[in-house]
Amino acid sequence: MKVYETNFRETYKQICLLSGAEILEKINLREVFDYPVEDELNGFVTFGYIDENTGFNFKILAGAQIDGDKIKVFPASYKKNVAVRRAEIPDVEIKILSEKYAAAFRDKIKVLEDTFAFDKNKEKTRYIKTIDSLRHPNFPDDIAVYFHGENFQPEIGWVRCTEIEGNLLTGILLHDLQQNFEVRSGDKINFGVADFNNEIICAVIW
Repeated sequence: MKVYETNFRETYKQICLLSGAEILEKINLREVFDYPVEDELNGFVTFGYIDENTGFNFKILAGAQIDGDKIKVFPASYKKNVAVRRAEIPDVEIKILSEKYAAAFRDKIKVLEDTFAFDKNKEKTRYIKTIDSLRHPNFPDDIAVYFHGENFQPEIGWVRCTEIEGNLLTGILLHDLQQNFEVRSGDKINFGVADFNNEIICAVIW
């Protein structure tokens, strides 16, 4: 399975094995390890997470030597922090590993979770499957929202979702709109989910 074939939710907070020549070309081993790796690597053990600034990323936890179903692991340095953006590796092979690997790297994962301080309100919005078709493929918190009103042409704006209460979503508008909806980049927006001509949309009515 390729990275682009996965929904972000399948790999979010999961231990994932990335393999093949393309991922090896993306990673500088000197930035991952404190020691020279003499064995030939053909993959990396990673953890999927979301950074608001860079989108969905895979944190490198270890190098991997893959032989069929067997994986020999070469732990990455605790002193170094290397990640690769999902957007950069759409065609890389990916496999979700079992929980035993999560246990082996729980300390590194805890550091990562503390760094990004996962917001409970935002976490809820990441599990709303009905709006998945409106999410940016590499920035899952960013939703395409329709702005429309009596004196306006429908216009789409990107909104970074922050919370949900009942049926109402809240987010931050990421850019100025072409029409004067009296909102600007950085403003907080409330919007809802609707079925329009058998198509799910997020919309703001002015």
